[in-house]
Amino acid sequence: METVVIYRENCIACGACIAYCPYGALIPDEEGKPILLWDRCNDDFACVFVCPVAAIRRASQAERLPLVPWYKLSREDANAELRKWLRSLRRGLMASLQ
Repeated sequence: METVVIYRENCIACGACIAYCPYGALIPDEEGKPILLWDRCNDDFACVFVCPVAAIRRASQAERLPLVPWYKLSREDANAELRKWLRSLRRGLMASLQ
């Protein structure tokens, strides 16, 4: 499972990613910026392709971890899986910097 990384600090809150996600994995926050429902993402990447400012990237193409949290869970039972994925993402980013 790759999912996406959202650089919310770069987001312009246009809503394109939210509208194009076929799984309902993106929801707007109070500013209209997307939050990823991590356990709903199915690696479709439609959101990546429609973002006009490249604020959403495939995790494998992330250059760094976002400054602002970009995800939450719709189901608490996915918490262990999310933590495992975040650890692997951090390790991958650290390895790419060396």
